[in-house]
Amino acid sequence: MVTKVIMEKLAENTEEATIGQWFKREGERVEEGEPLYEAITDKASVEVPAPGSGVLRKVLAPASSVVPVGQVIAFIAEPEDELPSLAEPRPQAPRPERRAIKASFGARRLARELGIDLATVAPARSDGRITEDDVRRAAARAVGPPVLERRPLGPLKRAVVAHLSKSATGIPVASVALEVSFEAVQRALPQLSQGLGAEVEPRDVVLWLAARLLPEHRLLNAALAADAIIVYEPINIGLAVDTEQEAAVAVGVIHEADKKSLGELAAEARAVSEKARSGHLAPDDLANVTFTVVDHGSLGLDSSVPLVGERQSAVLAIGAIAPRPVARGERLVVAHTATLTVAFDHRVLNATVAATFLRALKERIENFQPTEAD
Repeated sequence: MVTKVIMEKLAENTEEATIGQWFKREGERVEEGEPLYEAITDKASVEVPAPGSGVLRKVLAPASSVVPVGQVIAFIAEPEDELPSLAEPRPQAPRPERRAIKASFGARRLARELGIDLATVAPARSDGRITEDDVRRAAARAVGPPVLERRPLGPLKRAVVAHLSKSATGIPVASVALEVSFEAVQRALPQLSQGLGAEVEPRDVVLWLAARLLPEHRLLNAALAADAIIVYEPINIGLAVDTEQEAAVAVGVIHEADKKSLGELAAEARAVSEKARSGHLAPDDLANVTFTVVDHGSLGLDSSVPLVGERQSAVLAIGAIAPRPVARGERLVVAHTATLTVAFDHRVLNATVAATFLRALKERIENFQPTEAD
């Protein structure tokens, strides 16, 4: 029996993935369910299990290949099985013809010496002829500071760069922010941790409260489609985590977070964070994020404005909790506060909607009681 290995759809908005590495070589035996290859998306790297048992007879997509979802990348079969005929490679689009370049002999010689591509040089003359002065100006613009080292982008970093570039240029992001007192949460943490038998972090409380508020503020759990705003039914909260791979960020998901207890949510947040840092997020850990939380408190950042991911409308960023001066009536006191920021897709919602959610979250945090988590 021949088993086709097909590039899986690792997340809702993933249309392609990069082959990071193959864990088996051609001719080696593989058992169904064991890690077969590493697939890298803009969210994380995932060890994809083998869909069947047999010999890895043919690998069609080598390491570092960018592969569309649904494409056959390998065959698993017994030695006596005949493999299907391979599809012909897709023809490459013809390269656009370079424009004819008019340049003096001196300009061409100087361009070769300075390593300047004449196609990038803008001529000053009205007839379009490039002179030596044009080349010198182009060289001056091209010169930068001395380079210490060059760090090639790995597959994960390339995927993240592509995703962030698309998000930054395609989504008009705005933001609102509030300073929130965490005194009540800080007082409740020892009792909560003791009652649940595991350490509860302020981030866990914020996740838990936000998950319960989102059903009342549906536009923050939504996205812009081609001709409509789609409002998601589940509250699937993505937790952005810095990974050990190439200084990238992975977003692991906590599905149906609004239906989980604080203890369950805290345990899942820890598990997702550990798997993201070690690069062991599974496809289910990445799928169908509807709202994202970024905790920058561990970095000591007072505030940040994260980018909004594709097929989402909002991201909540948590700043560092620290003692700060706070006005209480006529008095100035010191309290543990943090800045919460909601970055949002302005095409889906406006500042009023985002601020209404943020004010409700602020009130719930500042008046939090440990009995709420019972």
